[in-house]
Amino acid sequence: MSLRLAAPLLLALGLPLVLLVAWRVRSLPSSHAGPRRRAIQIALVLAALCAALALARLELGSRLDQVAVVFAIDRSRSVDRPGDEGAAHAFDAARRATESMRADDLAGVVVFGAEAATEVVPSPRPPLARSTASIPRDATDLGAAIRRALADLPAEHSGRIVLVSDGVETQGDALAAAQIAAGRGIAIDVLPIERAPRPEIAVERVQLPRAADPGQPIELRIVTRATHDAEVRVRVSRDGAPIAEGTTHVRAGGDVLTMRDVASDPGVHRYDVLIEPVEASTDGAPENNEGGAFLRVSGASRALVLSDRPEEAGALAEAIRRAGLQVEVRGREGVPVDLGELASFDLLVLSDLNARAFTQEQMQAVRAYVRDMGGGLLMTGVRDAFGLGGYAYTPIEEVLPATFDLRRRRDRASLAMVIAIDKSGSMTVEVAPGVMKLDLANEAAARSAELLSPMDRVAVTHVDTEVTWTLPMTSVTNPAALAGPIRAAQPGGGGIYVDVALEASYSLLREQQTQLKHLLLFSDGSDSEEMNRARALVTEAARAGITTSIVSMGAGPDSPELEVLSRLGNGRFYIVDDMTELPRIFTQETIAASRSAVVEEAFRPTPGAASQATEGVDFASAPALDGFVVVNARPRSSTLAIARGEDPLLLEWQAGVGRSAVFATDAGARFARSWLSWPGYARMFGQLARTLARSPERRDAGVHLAMRGGEGEIRVEAIDEDGRYRNYLELVATVAAPGGRSIEVPLAQTGPGRYESRFDASAPGSYLVTVREVADDEGSGGLVGTAGLVRARGDELRGEGTDRARLAQIAALTGGQVLGDLDRVFVDRPAPAWAYAPLWQELLLAAMWLMLISVALRRLVLPRAWLERLVPARFRAPARRPVAPTPLATLEALRGAKQRAHPEVAPEIARAQTSMSADITPPIVAPPPSGPAEKAPDVPRSPTPPSSLAESLLERKKKRR
Repeated sequence: MSLRLAAPLLLALGLPLVLLVAWRVRSLPSSHAGPRRRAIQIALVLAALCAALALARLELGSRLDQVAVVFAIDRSRSVDRPGDEGAAHAFDAARRATESMRADDLAGVVVFGAEAATEVVPSPRPPLARSTASIPRDATDLGAAIRRALADLPAEHSGRIVLVSDGVETQGDALAAAQIAAGRGIAIDVLPIERAPRPEIAVERVQLPRAADPGQPIELRIVTRATHDAEVRVRVSRDGAPIAEGTTHVRAGGDVLTMRDVASDPGVHRYDVLIEPVEASTDGAPENNEGGAFLRVSGASRALVLSDRPEEAGALAEAIRRAGLQVEVRGREGVPVDLGELASFDLLVLSDLNARAFTQEQMQAVRAYVRDMGGGLLMTGVRDAFGLGGYAYTPIEEVLPATFDLRRRRDRASLAMVIAIDKSGSMTVEVAPGVMKLDLANEAAARSAELLSPMDRVAVTHVDTEVTWTLPMTSVTNPAALAGPIRAAQPGGGGIYVDVALEASYSLLREQQTQLKHLLLFSDGSDSEEMNRARALVTEAARAGITTSIVSMGAGPDSPELEVLSRLGNGRFYIVDDMTELPRIFTQETIAASRSAVVEEAFRPTPGAASQATEGVDFASAPALDGFVVVNARPRSSTLAIARGEDPLLLEWQAGVGRSAVFATDAGARFARSWLSWPGYARMFGQLARTLARSPERRDAGVHLAMRGGEGEIRVEAIDEDGRYRNYLELVATVAAPGGRSIEVPLAQTGPGRYESRFDASAPGSYLVTVREVADDEGSGGLVGTAGLVRARGDELRGEGTDRARLAQIAALTGGQVLGDLDRVFVDRPAPAWAYAPLWQELLLAAMWLMLISVALRRLVLPRAWLERLVPARFRAPARRPVAPTPLATLEALRGAKQRAHPEVAPEIARAQTSMSADITPPIVAPPPSGPAEKAPDVPRSPTPPSSLAESLLERKKKRR
């Protein structure tokens, strides 16, 4: 055990305090005498001493003889790939090292790649098998490994970290983490992993100009690195479409390939490069043969119109084209594959395009395109738009100014609905680990039930060769309570008997007293049995007002008959190849079955809020529309045109950085055919397109991106037209990251007109950055600029060899050493260390209690015996014997008081004093009587006349009292 002061210089401030208290307690009031006084003095001095030691941060140390070692083992792809298996060898070496552990030593393991995870918690002689922890392996973060190891080291042991890696750091800051370890006195030993040499061809980076004008020649530079000369095939694509392909030669070491192109249409365009060696055996890691970059082409805005019936979208496309936008019309096969392709357009129009045209990732890309990149979005249509088109509760609905949940509408008809689900053996097939087809079907049925209102009724049955009512017909008063039994249903066996399911479902629906009755049947397209009576059952139910829709799982031999049944039942038919689409289809079908989404009656719209989109549009002269789709306006949206009552026809709003709008009918194919010849049609849609389209970038600022390790760097240079710096701007960057993630990053000014920030870019994929100036409290402001960068797959494999210099730097910074093996990790023990625990909290607590004791001693009356027990005898003051005052002293005191009160009698008192002194004679001490003394009778004593002036004065004073 030992003591030390962590801040000894602060003791110089505390000691004067102790001395001051010790000097002041000497002058305590005289009422605090004896043991009480001593106890108070001791308590105050000790309290001051405890406070001084707490200020100097007194610490208690204990000797650490036990050793705790954490092995940080690199499991990134650069060291743990076929042929190398560096991580497996490292585990074997660590296991051999633990054989020389002492019984009280601890060993633990941390594995790392792009992140770090604890594989084995420090413990005595742990079993070290192969790693099972799940970590991303596409990068190497040495700093994360060191920080995790530091967190795992126990404080009561002498800690040590052994870093086993190739030292090639692709993200993070290892030296900063090593400095933290050095500050804690933890040494980091390093064991370099030697990577086996292998032939390698890699794309280091792709370089493009940041911006260009349409038609401007540009140069694409491909920076390569190879271990040998090789013939390679080069493929270059722009926005997913190939633009160049050929064979060329790359030199060993670094090389640069160039290609010329002409800047295409305005917008943000992504270029992708792929290099493949002619001889596949000359490249050990094909994953790092890719690269990409973005090019911003200025000019007129571009619009992309997507429709299931492109021929019906021609009038809408022409109206937008007349507004000065370049327009491209595509069918569902032309849906942009990712955000990079979307970024080349400034406006996206969905005209009667069913939601099934999008994957979930593509929907997320549309949401990020509007919310994060400032793109515009317009939705219009009837049959394949809004809720009927399957957009309810999707990422696209989140950025639209309307919602499609119609449960709260009072004018909707009541609905009784039966959902019949195939639970045959084919539904046990897993579509994902631990997720069966039946699980997805149950989830879809549960979501459908949640879409219904309290006026509706729903039942769910699971069918194989017989019918099992999972949820009896019940009112939807508590949708959450209905979902539990539906999700808990389990599969059966055999195939589904369709006629049994239809007969039971129709029988139950005929008993219901609702305005609408609907059956939704989900069946296997390859295993639907007993359909001989199905047509007759469906036809009879249709006559009774019961509609039937069918979802076929896969396009099997029974799918054509199922489609026929849905037509006979006046319903809809769906073929599902991707089971993850089931929840969306069930939601779409539930909304369609309620028949409250479409109003088929003629009306003339009335104008709503003023907007640039409807400026100069005379709705009073517009022909009547034949119908509209019912939607709910969001609270912050603007209703620009009204269909009927409170039902909106045209809505717009600000969605993040971008804007979106809803036109709740078609654009001329069905309900709006009469508008095609109306002059206001082209004016309204043209102005609406210009309002929604992404704003052009400002010319007084430029956005630059760069990749540093696992981080992206944003730099904005803001200079006005006169060449003056634009300072004190509030800039915010929105990063659309891979996987639909959105990151908002504020930019800080770092110099005149310069603003910078960083963001996490560790995942492979495209990063599109939109910078805007915050102009109001809602965070929406002017668009500054857009830029992008690509982190290609295989970045972890681009380096070669072992970075021994970086590993040696880490070891030297922490006092560690570079090891050749791990055999003597526990044999060569470090010098015993001391672990110190701070005592300032305990000292402050003791000072507080001592202060309370001193206050109690001054304020409370304690028995003297208690105080004598508290204060040792050697510290007690000697007891004083009381001295009785003599009569003469008392008389002298009275004389002095009288003289001060009556100066005129002072001479008389002086003469009386002289006379008294002369008359006093010493007393005669008689010997004690030898015999018993006789008791004298009690005789009353007569008052003795005063014999002197002093006695006379005393007598008169007593009388006055």
